[in-house]
Amino acid sequence: MKINIKEIKYIRQSLEHRCRYYEQKPERYKTFIDELQPIIKKFIELEGKNYKDVNSFNEKVNIELSL
Repeated sequence: MKINIKEIKYIRQSLEHRCRYYEQKPERYKTFIDELQPIIKKFIELEGKNYKDVNSFNEKVNIELSL
């Protein structure tokens, strides 16, 4: 099965969102975060030069809008 770059980005972003969700939960959910981190890194490697950190971009935009 082959997946294209858009699907890779979608899956990575979904995993990152899930990770942020677990960060807000009690300490027992930390194991889920630890399991997701290597998978997210693998998807970042698959994206290669096409990787863009959407979270940092959103933070920059929010900072500029607040000025």
